[in-house]
Amino acid sequence: MNNMLAAITGNLYLAKEYGSAEPNLLARLDNIDKISFRAADMIQQLLAFARKDRVMLEPFLLTPFINDTKDFFRSALPENIAFHLNVCTDPLQISGDRTQLHQLLMNLINNARDALADADAPSVTVKLDRFRCDKKFIERHPNLQAGEYAHLSVVDNGSGIPEHVIEHLFEPFFTTKEQGKGTGLGLAMVFGAVKTHHGVIDVESNIGQGTSFHIYLPLLSMVEIEPAVTSQEVVEGDGECILIVEDQEAILDMGQEVLTSLGYKVLTATNGQLAIDTYKAHADEIQLIIMDVVMPVMSGSQAARHIRQINPQVKIIFSTGYDKDTQSNMVNETIITKPFKISSLSQIIRSQLDT
Repeated sequence: MNNMLAAITGNLYLAKEYGSAEPNLLARLDNIDKISFRAADMIQQLLAFARKDRVMLEPFLLTPFINDTKDFFRSALPENIAFHLNVCTDPLQISGDRTQLHQLLMNLINNARDALADADAPSVTVKLDRFRCDKKFIERHPNLQAGEYAHLSVVDNGSGIPEHVIEHLFEPFFTTKEQGKGTGLGLAMVFGAVKTHHGVIDVESNIGQGTSFHIYLPLLSMVEIEPAVTSQEVVEGDGECILIVEDQEAILDMGQEVLTSLGYKVLTATNGQLAIDTYKAHADEIQLIIMDVVMPVMSGSQAARHIRQINPQVKIIFSTGYDKDTQSNMVNETIITKPFKISSLSQIIRSQLDT
């Protein structure tokens, strides 16, 4: 899927370059571009969630995280269910794992969706605000320390949960759904994730009026977080020769056209063995290689080892549609994940060529 998205986003870049005189066309191409990268984000979240044993708590800002994922949550609900987001303006820095929190919210939203099957005006609301716990709150949750918390809640106006069921909600394999409709693991995962984040979860529910899940996560004192690179500038080349190695024809053609439009001379190869042969024939010309990782005949990492025997100083950017964190044999390599923005690729190329 990432390979297909890489071909789509690259061709969109070219289409926008060629269609610059048509503002209505450009607006629609921009929308397709945004949707494509949103799909890529979903794939990354799924890939990350597949690493079930890896939980990495790090400081990050919860408020922009919730705002950035609202479209993903909206897409999980049928169109007849209204979705509301009520988020404070405070950044609310926590120590957390984005993947776990994303999955936590998805489980709660999916539960809310199921509870709204018979509601007249079904709605789901996600809220986020700052909360300072008082003495009564600490008495209810003696494991917590006094201080400020992020208060995240998911509220629905569905069927509600009977009181005798609430005390069992977070038990593994407990479910009130029909056979085949639920595993009973979703809320157990929610409970485990909240506990991992040193927080607590409360449930309020009234039959026929809906349910609210309240999550409290301890806030960190604000520390400096390195900002992500947001520059959209496309950096052009100066006639340098780049070898693109890619087995997907659509991506190879797109890449050749994009780099040519940026002012580079381009050679191509469709597998690792052809990359070695091409490099041997043009070693004096080629200044940079953009190498796919997974290919038939010979992988990118194997081809790179052979080419580095010819020239240990050769500059290589690896591209992959897979989760780059699982490429354990490629430590300290420059890796760009498909699909990538052309601006990002152009900047990485320029950085490699200039060093």
